[in-house]
Amino acid sequence: MKKIFIIIAALFLLSPAVYAENIEENFETYSVHNFLNKEKSDKAQIKELFSNLNKYSNAHDTDKIKEFYSKDYISYDGFNLNTFIAAIKETFETYPDIAYKSRIKTINVYDSWASVELTDTSLSEKQALTQAIVNNKPVFDKKIEGIMESVCDYVVYLKKTGGRWQIYSDNIISETTSIKYGNARDLKMDIVSPLVAKGGEEYCISLNIKNKPEDYIMLASLSREEIKYPPKMPVDSFRKVPSKGTLERVVHANKNGVNEYSLASVGITEISLNEEKTAINYEMSGIAFLMKRVNVYAEKNTADKEYVDKILKKEKL
Repeated sequence: MKKIFIIIAALFLLSPAVYAENIEENFETYSVHNFLNKEKSDKAQIKELFSNLNKYSNAHDTDKIKEFYSKDYISYDGFNLNTFIAAIKETFETYPDIAYKSRIKTINVYDSWASVELTDTSLSEKQALTQAIVNNKPVFDKKIEGIMESVCDYVVYLKKTGGRWQIYSDNIISETTSIKYGNARDLKMDIVSPLVAKGGEEYCISLNIKNKPEDYIMLASLSREEIKYPPKMPVDSFRKVPSKGTLERVVHANKNGVNEYSLASVGITEISLNEEKTAINYEMSGIAFLMKRVNVYAEKNTADKEYVDKILKKEKL
């Protein structure tokens, strides 16, 4: 019955003068055309924003980078704009040759708001380590070369104010980083931990080294650390990596709903005979740090509530 009624009603609506139908048709065409052009223009502006942001990131220009962010910016990890810029400056100082590549996956525009999904990669190949610490003691002081590689998948939220798009927040979905020095550069190793963990509950951190040489003694520590700034260096005991190259540890996620990193520190000692073949030499020849993000949620303290309270304030999506 409803279908029949709709058809009959449509016949009555089509009965007035033809010019009324033409006006309605032209109005709809005009409206759709304007909407599509606006969306295209917004997406073009957003693409240009991230292209320039990547350019200034590779130029290590923190003043220019700051201009792309709202003064009310707060990340899902709770970092405000000043903390965020301070962390970037420290990164540039630590890795003076760091280079970034950014790939946009999707852009969605919702009137004056937008969300952008991206994948960023970063690389630094001119790192030098002059001292390694194992069990709070220096183990060598010679210079060895290193490499830092990182991959990050995340979503950025933007708002258009006064015809200009600015970044208001970002939510990191997954992130992995490896820093390898000396002989560790040639080893295939990774750290495995869950993408999401419930606050206070157990999860397993696993270190996997696929091509562990027989003449290497490898010590490693596995730990977790909440994502805060300034970061804290975890202090943990090192254990010998089994011959199969896998070391595991069960940890408890924090109960505060703060996202955290699972961490692996690896030290490589090379074994050799002296020239007379009368004694065994032990030499620290490599070290590695692996890091993987674990997103933690807690029933009484969710990131969504903090985001609404701190970012949107009186705004309504």
